[in-house]
Amino acid sequence: MKLSKAYFPVSNNSSIPEGRKFYPQYFIAICVVYLILASALALEARYGILDEDFHLIASRAFANAGVNLTSLYKHVPPTGVASHIWFALWMRLFPGIDFIGLRLITCATLLLVAGFTYVHIKTLSVARQQKILAASWFMLVCPYFFLSVSTIETEGPSLIFLFIGLLLLSISRFQRLLPFFLGCLLLGITTIARFYYIPLLPAVFVVLVLTDWEYYVQYGLKDVLVKRGLLYTAIGISLLPLVGLILLWGGLTPPAFHQWSKLRSGVSFNALRPFTAFALTGIYLTPIVLVNAYWQSKALIRTVLIGVLAALLLTLCRVNFFHDSSSVDDVFSGPIEHGLAWIEARGELVLKLALFVVYSLSFISLGIIIEQISTYIRAKDYTDKGLVFSIVFVLFFIVSQAFVGGNHPFFERYLIQPWPFIGYILVQLFPGFLNGRTYLILIAYTILSVLILVK
Repeated sequence: MKLSKAYFPVSNNSSIPEGRKFYPQYFIAICVVYLILASALALEARYGILDEDFHLIASRAFANAGVNLTSLYKHVPPTGVASHIWFALWMRLFPGIDFIGLRLITCATLLLVAGFTYVHIKTLSVARQQKILAASWFMLVCPYFFLSVSTIETEGPSLIFLFIGLLLLSISRFQRLLPFFLGCLLLGITTIARFYYIPLLPAVFVVLVLTDWEYYVQYGLKDVLVKRGLLYTAIGISLLPLVGLILLWGGLTPPAFHQWSKLRSGVSFNALRPFTAFALTGIYLTPIVLVNAYWQSKALIRTVLIGVLAALLLTLCRVNFFHDSSSVDDVFSGPIEHGLAWIEARGELVLKLALFVVYSLSFISLGIIIEQISTYIRAKDYTDKGLVFSIVFVLFFIVSQAFVGGNHPFFERYLIQPWPFIGYILVQLFPGFLNGRTYLILIAYTILSVLILVK
């Protein structure tokens, strides 16, 4: 993809000889450092930050009764079936294991996955190695990474399934049937570990369709049907875990859940959630986007004006994407929503000013990214399947918030789901992503991630 200089200055990385680029070594070193830190936090973080008792209760039920139709039907939490089965497996293997042991197993497994990924990265081109390194570091510095993997939370196991699935898809190159099927199957398991990952397999389907369309143009329909039909079958089979639960429960929510909580989970239209997800995505990306933007560009000035005007309009109309009156009380949101709640107590005028600033920064950042994505789509260059997959997943994720989540508020920690894919998009959109300015932002994100867990 040819990037527009209207937004970003192009850096020249090609001048570095390939032999001097040690991206696989950097990758494994960064993973080791962050996962050791995650393990230390798993030992020190107080119980109950997000690993509430019901996670252990749900996991213990599977450990005692096994995984069968009865235990699945009686499952209570609306998301996390595969995650609770993961914890149940270790409870069965090591009777008496406590929450710290389960936390450490998650960290250790992620380190093992990083090791396999390191081996695979060494087989790739230097350009792809650099992309994976940058995207992986971006994932590790997510403000909710430690909260997800250093507690008994369903996000931890879901990340394990996700990363293994993506690794297998990369190995398959969307051509080799066995790793492709296993990768899709792991993404299917990821989906029932966290229902917010429902867009994963549809995104794989879109990538496969675009790939086969290019193949069809060159070789005709017959070759596509013969050689590729099994790949589509693999996607369909991988949807069976989700479909099976929906048929068993009669929806996305287990029947026992309604007797346990006032939350209304599952498929129910909520028009506000996609806008909340959209705005929060933008504000969390603001530091990296704005420090890498090319501020001498006239096109960037246009984006800034549009973002500021949109923010002003929403503020004057008293639209607050960060507060949903139909939602239940938020048990944990994040620094943005907590900060706005604190500001709200200072008076309506102060709140309006804060919303205007947050909206402006969010919309400017997203406007820059969307403009670059539009340039990429118009170029019709879909050779980078990882980029296509990432764009489609993030889009589907935001749209799906209107239907998945019920009357849950959109917690800021839910950004952990699209975060690795957002990282890959940024790596492509910012030619000089790995620079001193970005390093400082990533370090700041890491500090925030630790503070969120231990505060």
